[in-house]
Amino acid sequence: MLLGKSILAVLSLAVVLMLYTEGYVIWYFEYGLGLPTESQLAALPATGPLCPANPGSSYVPLSEIPPLVRNAVVASQDRDFYERRSIGPLARLAADMAAGRRPGLSSIIHAVSRDCLQALVPECCKGQNLEWQFGTEVFMGRIERTFTRDRILEAYLNNAYLGRGAYGAADAATAYFGKSLASLDIDEIALLLARFRMPMTSITSRHDSEWRDRMLDRMLAAGLIDQAQATAAKAAPLSLIARPPRKS
Repeated sequence: MLLGKSILAVLSLAVVLMLYTEGYVIWYFEYGLGLPTESQLAALPATGPLCPANPGSSYVPLSEIPPLVRNAVVASQDRDFYERRSIGPLARLAADMAAGRRPGLSSIIHAVSRDCLQALVPECCKGQNLEWQFGTEVFMGRIERTFTRDRILEAYLNNAYLGRGAYGAADAATAYFGKSLASLDIDEIALLLARFRMPMTSITSRHDSEWRDRMLDRMLAAGLIDQAQATAAKAAPLSLIARPPRKS
């Protein structure tokens, strides 16, 4: 009888400690970490650059970005971007782990949240540690609740680093093809999509055509292009321009 009461007391204490720890963790990341509030985010400009990763890069409103580019980026990076409902950070982490994904991997909202954290609170959440990871998860919820999905996508398409010193799809179109974003052909859009997935890979890689074809297959599967367009794009020669020599 005494042993049973002791075990019950220990279990009760453990539950209290667990609840206290959970409460402190939630308080710390919601309020103690100094993350921008939804009110502070709502005060940011409604149009124009949102937390630009490189203030000197080009900015193109979403309405001026070709629909095929917009839709292809969503299809290849975050298929459920427009449909996924906002959930809490713990639920999101659990869902990522259940699906075998790294938290935030290939997430448009995650990328924009990271850019805004670095722009608004540069001293916060640095490094690949628990604070950075969970702080970003909490902040993602605030981004989702404050901005429309179109506004978030617009920020992503203008902020993402795509290699060759290019931030955003417009600058990448110039850096890789010497063309405006609006004038890219389907095969070039597919190559651009590959840069969203692997911006640091050398542009002279022998796998460029393989990655292009893989992105074309995704565009075809998403119904963004038809079979004839996919076949023609795969047959097109790589149209990458030479990379400018680095300044010494």
